[in-house]
Amino acid sequence: MTVNNRSLKLLLCTLVLSLASITALPDAAHAVTDVNLGSAGNFQIVSGAAITLGGAVLGLDITNTSTSSPVVSDLSSALSVLSATPAVSVPADLGGKTYLPGTYTAAGGAAFAMTTNVIIDGNHDCKSKFIFITPAAMNTTAGISITLINDAKASNIYWVVGGAITTGAANNLSGNFMSSAAITVGASSSINGRFLALAAITVGASVVFQGFPISGCPVLVGGLSIAVPASVDKQSMNPGESVVIELGNVTVTDTRGNSPNASWTVTTICSDLSDGVGNVLGAQNFSYRLKNLTVTGGLNTTPQSLTSMSTPAIILTATSGQAINSATWIPVITVLVPIDQVAGMYAGSITHSVY
Repeated sequence: MTVNNRSLKLLLCTLVLSLASITALPDAAHAVTDVNLGSAGNFQIVSGAAITLGGAVLGLDITNTSTSSPVVSDLSSALSVLSATPAVSVPADLGGKTYLPGTYTAAGGAAFAMTTNVIIDGNHDCKSKFIFITPAAMNTTAGISITLINDAKASNIYWVVGGAITTGAANNLSGNFMSSAAITVGASSSINGRFLALAAITVGASVVFQGFPISGCPVLVGGLSIAVPASVDKQSMNPGESVVIELGNVTVTDTRGNSPNASWTVTTICSDLSDGVGNVLGAQNFSYRLKNLTVTGGLNTTPQSLTSMSTPAIILTATSGQAINSATWIPVITVLVPIDQVAGMYAGSITHSVY
């Protein structure tokens, strides 16, 4: 790799986004507004025809099922509205990707498939919503999981399908599965959600329902939050240099009232930096330490220094706090610029998360 003698410009933006590195399609989906299921929202299973349950189905209260005409009519209306929601096109096979809040539609109107696991990332907002739309069918491979992270809730995920929905055996499913046709649920699956269809619904043997209503935002007493600087000034550096950058204060505030054993943990990760034309400065070249750590509320803290920021890692653990407590520090980032790094204007993000 040729080294340009011009100085390397680095721009670090500090944002509270997600804990994990995200592969989402696309980067920004259309915003999602409130979803109205009408009376269909009062049930875990709604069918416009028969409901057939296999043996040893657990966790389903039969009073939470309905085949009544008014309820099915509300479901039909909700399907029509959701199907018309503006959406961003994604590959029909949803597997192997992480999805941020938004509305997605299958490219070319193809049938949805899940051949590998899917991750739904709530972006640390338990009210965030996800709509997946196809006018065709939906099928999942046996043994796949839909995993919810960063406060994503099953109640806010809508699989809106024009054709039949058929799920494989031993699936771990989350969300509102809505079909204008029939739904068939594979045996030995787990469902955190509901099945709503205008035609028949067949649930295989040994399916476990995780209860109803399905998971939504918890009722919080107080809160746990983290405040970070918006950005830092551009830094000039040369290939082969070691550059130390001090960010602005990071502050964690805990008002949840968990005295005398309040505890929390902060993690951080840095994205690879890019110059926008294909050159990358890897996050493994970044280290992190805490400077001027101060605490309130009787916290016992354990700070950690990181020699790489390419994966999420703990940088501070706090225990034994009072009902209201806090911690503030200055992040000190050291960048070891590779000798063969191409000079340019690089940008990326550092994420702090507290839980």
